[in-house]
Amino acid sequence: MRFTFASVLASTSVVSAQSLLGLPLDIASLLSSLKPAASNDPRFTDFHPPGTGDVRSPCPGLNALANHGFIYHSGKNMTIPHLIQGLAEGLNMGADFTVAIGGAGLLSSPFPLGGSFDLDDLNMHNFPIEHDASISRQDAALGNDQPFYDPNWQQYISFFNGKTTTDVPTASKGKFARYSDSLTKNPEFTYGPREAVLSYGENALYLQTMGDPVSGQAKVEYVRTLFEEERLPYNEGWRPSTAPITLVSLGAMIVELFGASPEPVPEGLRITT
Repeated sequence: MRFTFASVLASTSVVSAQSLLGLPLDIASLLSSLKPAASNDPRFTDFHPPGTGDVRSPCPGLNALANHGFIYHSGKNMTIPHLIQGLAEGLNMGADFTVAIGGAGLLSSPFPLGGSFDLDDLNMHNFPIEHDASISRQDAALGNDQPFYDPNWQQYISFFNGKTTTDVPTASKGKFARYSDSLTKNPEFTYGPREAVLSYGENALYLQTMGDPVSGQAKVEYVRTLFEEERLPYNEGWRPSTAPITLVSLGAMIVELFGASPEPVPEGLRITT
């Protein structure tokens, strides 16, 4: 069986685009109408960590967007149209990606037919985005899988080894170290095709949002700011990609990351270009 990044997301989000609050099926037209916010948009520098009653997810990107107000700062009542606009304005994420992630989020909600979800609904183990061997979170069997976990992150960024820019080979080495560590320490380690694709997907996602979506080169300073502070590194010089980041671009980079890694491909997963 062939698994791709898009098919894995689809397997967690079986809701069609049309059924998600009446969204049109023509995702291409949505993509053409979306773009990042203007460079002088005050949200890029208006950073506020979560306060009392606010909720966050295991995803530093979503958390950063909430901390900057591109999506609701409370982290609550996320709808698909709201996410499409917020992810495009803050990170230039394509609507195809956002519909898939948002659909999975709706299914993780205690009230999936309500049309919205909260960011902490995404904390469920192995559904829809949380997984073992994360580069910045604990495995669920070993602790709290939602907040940033520095020991795992330090293990990962040790492969940056003084570099100012990271890339696909470096990320792949760090990713393999995290896989090996979880495999050794976690007696309940779960890592099939879905988890592998999502795990490599988180690497592709930060390389493309913090760097060049084609080359995968990203400044280490930007990457560390995103993960360690859950802040968009605008003051450090970062700007959103000029090209939309889509399931297609992410899928292509996942293939590159797999190709650069000694990690065995899980049974049932076929990597193709």
